[in-house]
Amino acid sequence: MGLSFLIRFLLTSGFVTALLWGRLVHAETVYPFEGVLVEVTSNNRVLLVADGDKITKFRLSDLEKITIYETEIPEIWNGEEGKYQGVLLEDILALAGVMDVESIRLVALDGYLIELDKEILQNKCAFIATRFRKKEIAVEEKGPTRLLLPCGVKNPDYESTSTSNWIWNLKEIHIE
Repeated sequence: MGLSFLIRFLLTSGFVTALLWGRLVHAETVYPFEGVLVEVTSNNRVLLVADGDKITKFRLSDLEKITIYETEIPEIWNGEEGKYQGVLLEDILALAGVMDVESIRLVALDGYLIELDKEILQNKCAFIATRFRKKEIAVEEKGPTRLLLPCGVKNPDYESTSTSNWIWNLKEIHIE
């Protein structure tokens, strides 16, 4: 059970796949998307990033030019289990030119607000879903963007998974 076991473990765990994509993602929950997405139909702004006086606005098509990842969420909410496609929050911040983060405030369309500290970015857990089952997420279906924290899903008792820091209808990200 020496080197061959270690190599087999790394290959089957997704660790090597994640490294080959140029970054280490949470190998069990967020992984590079390998499929094809239908072109975005909406040209509306879906997300704003505010870093002091600097404001960056994104359309869905802008977000989907970033590396797309996928995660699978169990039935935490009725009818919403399945595969979500989207981008990592840290990639959005990098595209917006955000360099220094102490905390992040995220705001939903209805004013719901959460605050996350910078450690959430370090483990690549902050996943911004732009698609559900490869389809755009309508506002009526809690879209067009959602923050999911898939590495916090507890298996097999999904009912004990806290989703208080998950946010749907995400419209703004404020850097503190």
